[in-house]
Amino acid sequence: MSDNERDIARYTAAIQANPADGEAYYDRGNAYTEAGRYEAAIADYNEAIRLLPSEGDPYYRRGNLYRRLGHYDQALADYSAAIRLDPEHSRAYVGQGNVFFQQERYAEAVAAYSRALRIDPHYISAVYNRGKAYAEIGQDQLALADFEAILQVEPDDVAALYGRANLKAKQEDYPGALADYTAAIRLDPDDAVVYLNRARCYVALDQAAQAMADYNEALNQKPRESRAFTGRALLYYQQGNFAAAVADLTEALAIKPDEAESYLSRGLAHYHLENYDEALADYAKAIRYDARDPRAALGRGLVFSQQGDHKRAWVNFDQAIRLDDQFIPALIGRGDAAVTSGDVEPALADYSQAIRLGADDASLFLKRANLLMQQGDLAQAIADYDEVTRRDPSSATAYYNRATAYHHLGQAEAALADYRAATRLNPADGSAFYNMACLLASRQAVTEALTHLQQALAAGIEADQAQVDPDFEPIRADGRFQALIKQFQ
Repeated sequence: MSDNERDIARYTAAIQANPADGEAYYDRGNAYTEAGRYEAAIADYNEAIRLLPSEGDPYYRRGNLYRRLGHYDQALADYSAAIRLDPEHSRAYVGQGNVFFQQERYAEAVAAYSRALRIDPHYISAVYNRGKAYAEIGQDQLALADFEAILQVEPDDVAALYGRANLKAKQEDYPGALADYTAAIRLDPDDAVVYLNRARCYVALDQAAQAMADYNEALNQKPRESRAFTGRALLYYQQGNFAAAVADLTEALAIKPDEAESYLSRGLAHYHLENYDEALADYAKAIRYDARDPRAALGRGLVFSQQGDHKRAWVNFDQAIRLDDQFIPALIGRGDAAVTSGDVEPALADYSQAIRLGADDASLFLKRANLLMQQGDLAQAIADYDEVTRRDPSSATAYYNRATAYHHLGQAEAALADYRAATRLNPADGSAFYNMACLLASRQAVTEALTHLQQALAAGIEADQAQVDPDFEPIRADGRFQALIKQFQ
């Protein structure tokens, strides 16, 4: 017979000897509580309350059990009764705070814990719980003060270290958070969640190997921790190991099959693996579990674009924008789909809106500049090519296209400078050499024009094109020109 069973038998004998012994009912209720026999414990606390109506502890103990069983209104009533009978009952105030915390009534929880601490300033669990409640309502500095107050008294308090680490991570003080998580792990190495949170700090600091080790340890301790699978999948994705990412996300979804985020992530990994049917299936699942998230529609749009189904791509990008009219990737995607259909104006509108919202990728300015060129808006196209070359000085295409715009505007020096830049970046671009030759021929710079024409012909430009091109009329009679044409015909 265990000690707990002997205690229950002893209190039962006392009750049988004196059915009016309220203390025996109270003590047996405590023993039943330790044994996990909550209904029997509540019955004994009921008797203790009946027989000891002026005692607060039986109410407090019964309130604890009601809280564990999720009967929050009854728990609060019992804690209030305990406080009414004993206004200095600090544990009853903490009990109230715990109920409020579980009900997500965090401000009321803070108030209850503070009342307990006015009675007993050294009540460690009240300080810790108040710190957690402060964190939930965004009072981070007050929360931090509570956790640090505990650590000043007990530097090895694991819960306080963990609480402070979470706050530091929230404030993006990742080195500080790492130090606290590491200290907590050293004191208690068997908590999978601490490894999980430390891994997230390592991810934020681009320390992938350490993050991977922590995700692995979290799964070693808790093999069905879905968050470790999703975190590790993200690392695999960043490393370009999309197959491993799919495998981990599949494990996560086997544990939590209603997680829209995991379907979105797995869909993206399938997209990179060109498993388009699987990607579409995952995006459909993501929509089922969260129809308001525009990323699933975006993902489907990307898949349809890759499959060449630009009409369906446009429809899905448009759906994403209806869900979030400031969703930059969807605006760019819809613009791209419009371009493939020849709808220049809508594409320009989408690209321009994306840029107004803060998109600053060089490729987006290049797309818009090319459309502006098609429309003959050369000045605005040049402004966009300026942005491309500022953001990506290695873009030979931007220099070439801007040179073409300058060429059409008659700004020969600017055009020549950009053609030269284009050929430096892409020496195989025969068109740039050819256009330079045309410009130089019109300026009677015969030797230089012929040099660039030779480079153009060597790069694959047809000699017959040059033979009839009116731009070469000023030098057509030159024997060197005719010899060059003959050489490459």
